[in-house]
Amino acid sequence: MAHAAIIQIQKRIESAKQDSDFTYFYALLLEGEALLKTTVLGLIGSLVNDPDRQRYRLEHKILKADGLGPWSMALEDSLIGPASQFLLTDLSTEKNELTKLCAKGTWQYEAVHSLKHCLDSLGIDAEEVPSQTDMKRWFSLFAVLRNKTRGHGATMPGKVAQAALDLKKSISQFHNNHALFKRQWAYLYRNLSGKYRVTPITENADQFAELKKESDRSYPNGVYIFAGTPRLIPFLESDADLTDFFYPNGGFGKKTFECISYATDNKKEGDGTAHLMPPGTLPSSETQGLGELDELGKCFSNAPLLSNEYISRPVLEAQIKQFTEDDRHPIVTLLGRGGIGKTSLALKVLNLLSGGTRFTALLWFSARDVDLQFCGPKPVKPHVLSPEEVSRLYVTLVAPASLKDPGFRSREYFEKQLTRNELGPCLFVFDNFETTQNPEELFTWIDTHVRLPNKILITTRLRDFKGDYPIEVGGMTDDEARELIDTTAGYLKIRDLLPNDYITELIQQAEGHPYVIKILLGEVAKEKRAGHIERLVAGRDEILTALFERTYASLSPCAQRTFMTLAAWNSAVPRVALEAVLQKSVGEILEVERAVDLLLQFSLAERRKSVEGMDFIALPLVALTFGRKKLNISPFQSAIKADADLLQMLGTVNRSEVHFSLAKRIDYFLGSITRRMGKGDTYEKYTPIVEMIGRHFPPAWLSLARLHMEEGTRAGYEKAQIELRRYLEQDYTSPVAAEAWLNLAHCCFKTGDMLGDIHAFVQRSKIASVPFADLTNTARLLNDLIRRQMLNVGADEKRALGQELLDVMQLRIDEASADDLAQAAWLALRLRNYERASAYVRLGLSKDNDNLYLLKLSGEPNIKV
Repeated sequence: MAHAAIIQIQKRIESAKQDSDFTYFYALLLEGEALLKTTVLGLIGSLVNDPDRQRYRLEHKILKADGLGPWSMALEDSLIGPASQFLLTDLSTEKNELTKLCAKGTWQYEAVHSLKHCLDSLGIDAEEVPSQTDMKRWFSLFAVLRNKTRGHGATMPGKVAQAALDLKKSISQFHNNHALFKRQWAYLYRNLSGKYRVTPITENADQFAELKKESDRSYPNGVYIFAGTPRLIPFLESDADLTDFFYPNGGFGKKTFECISYATDNKKEGDGTAHLMPPGTLPSSETQGLGELDELGKCFSNAPLLSNEYISRPVLEAQIKQFTEDDRHPIVTLLGRGGIGKTSLALKVLNLLSGGTRFTALLWFSARDVDLQFCGPKPVKPHVLSPEEVSRLYVTLVAPASLKDPGFRSREYFEKQLTRNELGPCLFVFDNFETTQNPEELFTWIDTHVRLPNKILITTRLRDFKGDYPIEVGGMTDDEARELIDTTAGYLKIRDLLPNDYITELIQQAEGHPYVIKILLGEVAKEKRAGHIERLVAGRDEILTALFERTYASLSPCAQRTFMTLAAWNSAVPRVALEAVLQKSVGEILEVERAVDLLLQFSLAERRKSVEGMDFIALPLVALTFGRKKLNISPFQSAIKADADLLQMLGTVNRSEVHFSLAKRIDYFLGSITRRMGKGDTYEKYTPIVEMIGRHFPPAWLSLARLHMEEGTRAGYEKAQIELRRYLEQDYTSPVAAEAWLNLAHCCFKTGDMLGDIHAFVQRSKIASVPFADLTNTARLLNDLIRRQMLNVGADEKRALGQELLDVMQLRIDEASADDLAQAAWLALRLRNYERASAYVRLGLSKDNDNLYLLKLSGEPNIKV
C-alpha cells in the first residue's frame, strides 16, 4: 500500500531521472532516508509509555541525532532491546518481518542484498551479507551509505548508474512488502465541530472512518497509523491536505529541532520543549505507595503518609467519606484541576476510613508523573500505568499462596480479587488516573470486574468515562485558604509581609487554589515583598504548564478556542453571548455548548450568576494567564480577537463586581452597535448574535425593539413588531409584558396596522397590573375604530375582539367609575349585547345619576334602565 510521503518523493525522483544518474541517485537516497525514518517513527509511535520512559529515551535519541546511526540503533532497541517489551502486540507481524533471518528469495534478503550491491558499486566498505539475514541489517547498511555519500563523502558521478539501479530495487522491495506500509495511515484534523477530517495517507483509511462521525474521543492533529486504535506518529509533520511531509533532521537546540521535507527540501522548526529533559530513570513520586502492606488504624494499607502540613477540608472530606463507604456507588471519582488537593484529600479520607470497619485493606496505586513542589513542578517516575502493572503490584503487596502455582497469572488473579477479595472488603485507590497509558481502557477493565463491597476511588484531572460517581474538588474556602496562608507564611517567615487586604486579594485571585497560593507565597519570600499578584503569576511559565497543559491538550478544538476567546477579554461574559459569538465562527451550537460545559467541568472557567440568574463565564487569573500565552501562538489569533472584539461590545464585568445585570450588558451592546452603525457598520452583521441572545434571554428582544423604534422609520417599526412579538411569545402576562404590548400597539399604529394596534391593547388589558382606566381607553379606541369602520375584518372578528375586552372588564367591574361603565356600555351596545349594556348603564347611574354619557345611553331603544 503506497505511502503518500514516499509517493511525493518518488515524483521528485522521476524528475531527477531526466537530469542525470548522479541527480537520480541522490534523489533515491532521499527516498531511502524517508523510508527509514518513517519505519522508525512508526515503531516508536507504537510503543506504549512505561515507568522507565523507554519510548521517551528513543524519541530523545533520534531528535538529538545528526546522522542515521542513532535512528538505526533506535529501531534495534524498539525491536529487540529494552523498549521492545512495550511494542504493541498488534505490530508482531512487523516485528517478525524485521527480525527473522531470511534466505535468498525473500523480499527481506533481496532488499538487503541489493543495498549491499549498491555499496559495492560505489566502493564503500560495509559488512558482508550472510546467506541468511534479518531486515534490521538494511538500516545499518543504509546509514553507512548515507554517511559515505550524502552525509560526509563524495561520490564519483561515473559510479552511480549501477548503484542507482541497485538502490531503487532495494527501496522498492522494502516499501512494497513491509507490513508497516500495508497498514492504514491517515492525517487526522479535528474541526471546530469536534468531528475529524480524515485524509488518507495510504490508499485506504477505512479504519479511521468512525472518527468522521463522532466527537467524543480526543486525538491531536497529526499523522496516525492504525494499530488496533489510531496511534500518533511522533515528529512526522504534515497538514490536512498532505501538502508536504517533514521529518526530524537533527539540529536540536534550546527548544526546537530542524525538520526537513525530502520531497521539496523545505525546512521548518519542530517543537522540542517536551523533550528538553535528559532520558533516564526518574525518582519516585512523593505520593507513591509503600512497597508492602502495613497497619493503618484497623486496616492494612500501602498508602503513603499524609503530609503534616495538610489543611483540613471538612466538608469535602465528609462528602468523599460518605460516598466511599456507601453500598450504592462502586466507583467514586475526585475530579479537579492539577494541584487542587485531590491526592491529599484521598489520603486524608483513607486515614478517616482506617478507623472504621467498612474496609479490611486500603490499596494505593499511583500513576503520578509530576510532583508539584514549592520550587516548581518536578517530573517523577509513575508507579503503575497499565492493568498488568496494577496487577503485578497487587500480587507483590498481598503475596498470595497461589503465586507459585503453575500457570499463575497476576492479571487474572487481580480481576478475581476485584470481584470477591480474599482479604475482605477492599478500597482500591487510583491516583492521577489521567496519566495511565489508556485511562478509558483501564476504567472499563476496573468497572467490568469490581463488585461491592469492594470499591474504587479515583483522582483525576480528566474524566472521559461514565459509570462512576464524580465529586468535584474546587478551591479552598476562605477559612481553609487563610489557614494555609498562615501555615505557609510561618514556614517561610513572611507573615509580617502579608497585610490582610493582600491575603484577601491573594485568595480571590488564586480562586482558593492551594498550590497556586503556595507558589505565590514562595515568590513573596523570594522578593521579600508582597508583589503584584498578576505579575507573579505571569512569571511562572512552568507552573502554568504543569497546572493546565495536560487538561488543555485534551480539550476539543472548539473548547480550546472558547478558552482562548475568554482569555482575550479579561471580563466575565454572558454565556449566551459567548455561545452566540462562537456559533457565528464555529457554526455548530451544540459543539459550542459542549465546549463551555467542558471548561466548567475541568475548572478552567468559572460560572457566576447575574441578578437575573443568567450564567456569566470567566477565567480565573491563573487560567487567564495561561490562556493568553496559548492565544499568542495560536494560528487562529486574528479570528479569536475578532470574536473578543464583539464580546467587548458588552462592556466589562469586573472580578470584584457582585451585582451585575445581563439586561444592562445587552443595552450596552446595542449602544455599541448603534455607534458602529454611525461609522458605516450594518446591523445585519450583528443580527445572528442578537437573535441567539434573544432566544435564550427574552428581555433582549425588548432592548432590540427599542433600538429599532428609535430609528423612527417604517422599517424600524416593522422590525420592532417582530422583536416585541418574539418576547411576548415567552411572557405575555407580566408587568414587563404590559409595556411590551403598549410598544407593540404603538409600532402597529405607526405602520398603519389598526387591527394589530387594537389587538395589542386588548391583550394588554388582561394583565392585572394594568390600570382599569387603560381598559376604558382601549374600549374607547375599539368603539371608535368600529364606528369609523377602520378595522378590515368581518363582523364576527370584531365581535370576538370586543367580547374579549368586555370579559376582562367584567372581571374587574368593581374598579369601574361611571365614565368607565359608559364606555363599556357603548362597546356592549355596538356588539348588540343589549343585556350587558343595560346592566352597565344601571350600575353606572347608581354611582352617578347625573353622568351625561350614561343618561344619553339610557335613551337608546335597546337599553333597559
